Amino acid sequence: MSTVIYLSNQQIHIVEGKRGNTATINRYISYPAPQGTIINGIIMDPEAFGAFLKEKWTENKLPVKDVSLVVNSTKFVGQNMEIPKMQDEKTLDHIKRGFSNIDRSEEKVYGFIRLESSHKKMQRLYAESVSPDFISDYIKFFDGIGIKLKGIYSGEGSMISLVNATAAKSYGTFMLMIADSMTLTTVLYVNKVFTYYNSVRCFHEPGTEDYAQDLTRSASQIKQFMQANQLDSELEVILLAGVEERDLTFYKTIMQEYGVQTKIDIFADTKNIKGQDGIFAQKYLFATSGLFNNGLGGNYITRYQSKKTEKKDESNAKYFVVLAITLIVMAIVFVLALLHKKNKEKELERLEDYNNDPAIQMQVEQFDELTLRNSFLVGQYLSIASINENLDTYPWATSKLQKKIFKLAEGYATVTITSCNADDGTTNMSVTAENPQIINEFITILMKQDMFHDVTYTGYRYTTDGQYQVNVSCTLEEAVGRSDAEDEN
Repeated sequence: MSTVIYLSNQQIHIVEGKRGNTATINRYISYPAPQGTIINGIIMDPEAFGAFLKEKWTENKLPVKDVSLVVNSTKFVGQNMEIPKMQDEKTLDHIKRGFSNIDRSEEKVYGFIRLESSHKKMQRLYAESVSPDFISDYIKFFDGIGIKLKGIYSGEGSMISLVNATAAKSYGTFMLMIADSMTLTTVLYVNKVFTYYNSVRCFHEPGTEDYAQDLTRSASQIKQFMQANQLDSELEVILLAGVEERDLTFYKTIMQEYGVQTKIDIFADTKNIKGQDGIFAQKYLFATSGLFNNGLGGNYITRYQSKKTEKKDESNAKYFVVLAITLIVMAIVFVLALLHKKNKEKELERLEDYNNDPAIQMQVEQFDELTLRNSFLVGQYLSIASINENLDTYPWATSKLQKKIFKLAEGYATVTITSCNADDGTTNMSVTAENPQIINEFITILMKQDMFHDVTYTGYRYTTDGQYQVNVSCTLEEAVGRSDAEDEN
């Protein structure tokens, strides 16, 4: 029997059951945490929260071993990867190289779960990285209250493992929306392949029309994501979890009124989540996800301990190599010192006489002065040459260029230029239109313009007046606008 604890938004969810490719539930336990002790699953007051958790652990006669922790935190950075099939250790080496452009500032612990793949020689992974201190802090906290953690799993990795074993077996292209207090998590699968994971904050009470609108906005954003990435598969169903069954019909009605025509249902899988509470599992889905087997690659305690062992072995090996080399060098130096001591003493006397010669000292002073003067002049020359060479390459977001952008937007969208940065040649603007398709057409027009080196866009929002809005950043090509600026001057 295994025990999983999930620290939610000011809630503690505990599930007790059997771990494996399917989960068998024995019981669920849930408590509100003392106010201010945990926020978004992060322990803010270890002393108060530790005393509370230890009391509830004893009260419910929960085991202190074979305990796993599921943490849903932005401290985990994840990405999909496809690499050749190989053993776990070599797989981790490939993952580390895949994160090399992200994890440059500090050491990381890496983990992964394997995803479905039809390729015989390749494997699909969901890989993550996290700071070792983040893992060690949880280990120390639970050790301090007498609970021995056997595993620490990320919320994303555990949820993907659960969905692979449940909904992905019944549907091809679907969306799972998990309500977790003030956080709404959305998982997207396209043709049974994990594609997207996102968590957003909600500021409305569950069961209200405003909350139903939050669900609608998240569903619409996922559909926009599918359109933007040309994912043409039809969405079969939207599954809701973490909600009251009595609210399902209400949510369906509101979401359909706001244009969501996809089938909406509550998450329920009594085949792969067994036990008397199998249907009830949707209310505690993150805790339940910790019972699904996502392999040693996804257990961050295993990965953290392996990293410590590697560092210790590496340190010991380096120590013995350094010690052996040091002893050899010391022996050689000792012998050479005896042989050359007298010769070195004579050579030192000769060098001292040379250095103390007044004529030599005067020549050295003159040479130092000339060297400093020459270095200064060379530096000045190179600086002036660099300025002359690069001055005309900087782009300039002139009024003529801005008018051209407004002209391109006519008939498509309303454009507001928010900033222009001369250092990196970026022009940032806010684009508003009736629907995302019009915005996408306008962005396509911008991308075709010779004056832009790159066009990116982020942050789709649905405004209060029924419009869609997105932030667009355009990087100007080298020297664009320079001739216009000279004419204006």
